[in-house]
Amino acid sequence: MPLNTSLSGSETAEQADLILKIDYDETFGSAARAFEIAAELIHALEDLDRIFSQTIHAGLRTSLIVEDLQKSSLKLFLKNVVEDIPDEALKEADLKKLLGHYLIKAKYAAVRWLDEPKSNHKSIRDLTEEVAFLAKETDLRRLPDYPPPNPVRLAQPLDRFQETKKRMRETEGITITLGKDEYKVDLNSTWLPSETVDQVEADKELENFQDIYLIIGKPDFIGKAKWHFRHGKRSLQLRVEDEEWLEEFRAGHYPLKPGDALRVRLRTTHKYDVKGDLIETDEAIAKVLAVIEDQNSQADLF
Repeated sequence: MPLNTSLSGSETAEQADLILKIDYDETFGSAARAFEIAAELIHALEDLDRIFSQTIHAGLRTSLIVEDLQKSSLKLFLKNVVEDIPDEALKEADLKKLLGHYLIKAKYAAVRWLDEPKSNHKSIRDLTEEVAFLAKETDLRRLPDYPPPNPVRLAQPLDRFQETKKRMRETEGITITLGKDEYKVDLNSTWLPSETVDQVEADKELENFQDIYLIIGKPDFIGKAKWHFRHGKRSLQLRVEDEEWLEEFRAGHYPLKPGDALRVRLRTTHKYDVKGDLIETDEAIAKVLAVIEDQNSQADLF
């Protein structure tokens, strides 16, 4: 990881997305032990970021870089870096700021969730739903569908974080500063999330449906091309798979024009690889529920 030592302490703290402080016993074990623990924690947090980023877009890639390191205890100042922006719509948004705030909140939720006693901890499904809700608050996706992380995949970095706790002694400690919130990790809570996840949750393909309104930009009058729509301020292209409605439309039953709207049932399919990483999201209109005629000309919207 690149190490930047040119910043002063106050400047570094302000620019860091995450501060990891490890209070360790210098008299116990090798001097490398604290750095090994730090590396394990960083790997776990970095993997959490990758999983959480997929809730925004399957192609998003992020990493944590070391901005600074202080020797008093072991204090690392870490910063999120977006490695790849796969979608033009995301490039137009204030991605870095919104994604950064979201990842801070999501990691904080995960670390707090791990510190709950195993006897009364929430289901990992509750954590994945909380992460999806936090992602939805960013409003970065074109449509209001944010897939929750795969529970089996999410359990992997959570387990790694817990296993690293076990290496700490009673007199030692881990403090994580996420944004303005400083959190002291409970080293006694070391239960493993993977032991509570039912393997049937490792779905390779998940579907969900939601009813939304879409303003028509450009219909497809002939073949199987995607229709152009606007949802809020965002433009998007979607397949219409409601064959019965399409036949009626092509027969002239619905003389649509740009600016008219459709109330549709949108199907979103999320596909995962064998590791549980989200690799593809597909959206299509499964059913057209109603046509809403525009009373004012909106052709200039497109």
